[in-house]
Amino acid sequence: MVTPTDPRLVIEGLQQLVCEPRTATFYADYASLVAALCRADRTLVIEALDGQWLLRGCHGKPEDAQWLVGQLKGAMIEQADRLGYAHETVTWPDGWVSIMLLIPLTDVAKTYLLLTLPERERGALKEALVRALLTKDLRPLAVPKPQAAVAAQAAHPSQHTTLLDLLDLATLVMQQRHFGAAALSLVNGVARQLELAQAALCWREASEGVLLAVSHMDHFDKTSRLVRGLEAAAGEVLSVDQVVRAERHPGEGHLPHAPEAHQDLLALMPEVDGVLSLPLRDESGMTQAVLILMTKPRAVGDDVLNHLLLVLEMIYPRLREQYQQHLWVGGRLKARLLDGLQLLLGPGRPWVKFGAVCVALTVLVLAFGRWDYRVEASCQLTTDSTRQITAQIDGRVDQVLFDTGSLIHEGDALIVLDLVDLKQQELEVLSEMRRYQAEEDKSRATLAIADAQVARFRREQVEARYKRIMLQQEQAVLRAPFDGVVVEGERRNLLGASVRKGDKLLRVAQVQGLYLAIQVPEKAIRDIEPQAQGSMLLLSQTGHEVRFKVANFVPMAQVRGQEGNHFLVKAEILGQAEDWWRPGMTGLAKIEVGSRSIAWIVFHDLVDLVRLKFWF
Repeated sequence: MVTPTDPRLVIEGLQQLVCEPRTATFYADYASLVAALCRADRTLVIEALDGQWLLRGCHGKPEDAQWLVGQLKGAMIEQADRLGYAHETVTWPDGWVSIMLLIPLTDVAKTYLLLTLPERERGALKEALVRALLTKDLRPLAVPKPQAAVAAQAAHPSQHTTLLDLLDLATLVMQQRHFGAAALSLVNGVARQLELAQAALCWREASEGVLLAVSHMDHFDKTSRLVRGLEAAAGEVLSVDQVVRAERHPGEGHLPHAPEAHQDLLALMPEVDGVLSLPLRDESGMTQAVLILMTKPRAVGDDVLNHLLLVLEMIYPRLREQYQQHLWVGGRLKARLLDGLQLLLGPGRPWVKFGAVCVALTVLVLAFGRWDYRVEASCQLTTDSTRQITAQIDGRVDQVLFDTGSLIHEGDALIVLDLVDLKQQELEVLSEMRRYQAEEDKSRATLAIADAQVARFRREQVEARYKRIMLQQEQAVLRAPFDGVVVEGERRNLLGASVRKGDKLLRVAQVQGLYLAIQVPEKAIRDIEPQAQGSMLLLSQTGHEVRFKVANFVPMAQVRGQEGNHFLVKAEILGQAEDWWRPGMTGLAKIEVGSRSIAWIVFHDLVDLVRLKFWF
């Protein structure tokens, strides 16, 4: 038999093979067609007979078939008989890895379909499983049912719900674009096909189940007793992570071994004969949602239950994707974080577990961790090469030639006082000098020696006054004593101001011999050792770190308002000073103290406060 590759031709070939009388190559042809339909590399049909396996048909090498049969285990066969399928990963002697899938067939004898898929096809395992399940019925066509049997089937469709019906429902659910519509399609479809009293879908949030959809109800009161009962039942399924069933017994009430929330749900709904809760699991096997079925008047059969679990496993990824899409951004991040925590720490109260782990790690780090402790303090660039420019005479400021921050050179005029009065006094003194010189000359001409001497003495006295006036004119121009920069004094405050001799007008400084003046809080001065090193960041350039070394302390505290007492620590700058540095620039200094326990670094201020409060 030539195996077709078109899926439609493969299905037609399977239908024709089952309907026609069986030949000697029936099972071999069936294995070839199933291999083409499921894209399997090896397919076997085996029969269990008197504790032995008989190979009925094979697609692949016979020696591979014998090795695969030898890999079957009792647990895998038991699971296949119970659930309708089983799969396991096997490693071939040559190192290749395959997925082995075992499905019991519906045949005259106890036969099984055994097929393998390459490990790279694991993502298509569910699709291959569904295709294989659709082909497991090898019974010949039955005779037409009597009309009474057809009527009975129509009256009780829940007894004849097939996998194809549930697959149609799965297709309908997966075609929905929004989570709400998909959830309602699921619960309504399950309730209709299985003739349930009601069906509900609950979703995991932390360790609790939250009701999201109820069949035949678009809206519901979240505080009602029914909703609370459904959510409590879902919480029990999330805690036990398995199918939970609770049924009534005639004259005995509900099952004594059913979980408490399911018993309460049965008591709350007297019209319901049983409650069946099915878990929806993710790829890791963790229950993330619960489908609750309230049955009447008969329970869901095991075959339908197995088919329904398979379909739920298929549609769960699509439901979860839609559920996360309908959340806002924060909800999506929270959901992903919660998934990661549950995967790492296990289901049930993940936030509590995460908090406990964080607290434990924090305590361990605080107790055993060590860190380089540094004292923080404000600092300022300072130099001792400064000069205060003061007024040498009384007067009024006429000109201010430099602003604060301006570079100056030795001899530059900085401030000029008003010279009008001094110029007037200069003219008056020169006039007196000429008058006394004329009197002296006249007395000498008349040989009045005494008068000439008196006139000369008076002239010399006026000349002394003249020299003092000229000196005052020179002192009215305040000049720079050296090359440097103006660090204090504003032009707008000085212009036109009346000054007296000795008033401070400007401060100039040389950009050399710079050091740091660090104001260390009194509570931290005990930790600083001589020659300790540290780093400093200037506010004007926080990306440039400057190293320094402590030179000496000023052994007297200075009060800085509400900041309390501070000690002045002078530090030597290590390295070359930058050209743009100016005295008075401020920043933040961190003085290295040494390695300390992290617990001490965090709590030593609190411990000191408690000791001061209670004196111990």
